Amino acid sequence: MFERKDLEKLEKFNFNDAYVVSLFLNVSPNERKKQAYLSKFKNLVKSLPENIQNACKDDLGKMEAFLQSERESFKKSIVIYSCTAKNLWIRYDLNVELKDDLVVDRTPCTSPLFDLLDNYQKYGVLLVDKRAARVFLVFLGDIEEYGMVQHEDVPGKHKKGGWFALAEKRYERHIDYHVKMHLKDAVDKFDSFLKDKNIRRLIVAGPDEAISELMNILNDEIKLKIVGRANIEKYASKEEVLEKVIPIVEEYERSKEKETVSELITRSLKNNNAVMGIDDVFKYLRDRRVMKLVIAKNYIVEGFICQNCGFATTQNVECCMECGGCVMKNDNLVEKATEMAIEQSALVEVIKDEKDRQRLLEYGGIGAFLRF
Repeated sequence: MFERKDLEKLEKFNFNDAYVVSLFLNVSPNERKKQAYLSKFKNLVKSLPENIQNACKDDLGKMEAFLQSERESFKKSIVIYSCTAKNLWIRYDLNVELKDDLVVDRTPCTSPLFDLLDNYQKYGVLLVDKRAARVFLVFLGDIEEYGMVQHEDVPGKHKKGGWFALAEKRYERHIDYHVKMHLKDAVDKFDSFLKDKNIRRLIVAGPDEAISELMNILNDEIKLKIVGRANIEKYASKEEVLEKVIPIVEEYERSKEKETVSELITRSLKNNNAVMGIDDVFKYLRDRRVMKLVIAKNYIVEGFICQNCGFATTQNVECCMECGGCVMKNDNLVEKATEMAIEQSALVEVIKDEKDRQRLLEYGGIGAFLRF
């Protein structure tokens, strides 16, 4: 798992004009059959100019050897940054698919990973019981445990009756006090974790009784971030925690996709800072007014782009309708729109749920919320 500070540190690294090789490769189980991913890598290498291949021979050879020997540890995609001249080798295994690409430059190609950080939400998970609390981060289909808050001095319950009934009530109040102090300490530490990692979506987990106690202590700001609950054992492995929370994440993402598509269509029909269709989207991208781009998954549309002003259209034209400049045929205007949006620090959301995807396709397959 990577963070923004990791990429910023990589960008600041002094390469002294040495070449850096950046690899983005889909290595999902289907690609691992008959080592199809390895063939793709070799084709990417062949597409490089011969002088670049020679200059980066050591890096490319090291990558190929790694891809041949480490496939059992792969997830869905792999990202590698290599610069043998500076003894640099960074590897990220991701549980999301990326577009295959091999970039050789004097600086590392980090935009695909910045794109993931900008467009995928992090989920914080707080797993509690009356004596311990564990904190997890779920991002890009992976999970990391960040720490535990434990208070072994919280007393346990005893069952007594008869002459001891009154003492038992006092003892229960004593237990409740210690439980609340434990949960309050856990919440304070969790709040700091949320702010440090910029997490806006939360899942609370644990026995029902512990979650109820927790909800009484949480402040309103944290409560508003909660998207679901899960009943999970205190000592569950992080893999077991992920298995329980992923359905909550997926369901919440589906609901947000539905809201996004509905709002986009409604606002575009009312001309309320939203547009639909590739031609209008490009118009506002050129004006740098797009706040968020919304695209139906796997939507592709051919067209023409002006090499001078960036005007794009699906119409078959010989020259630019805006400036009269030369136009070039483009096989995928959606990809170009995505690149422009990322360059302008706009968000990009891909609609994956089939029902919402089809609804978006009915209105042009692509749209945008505007800044003004």
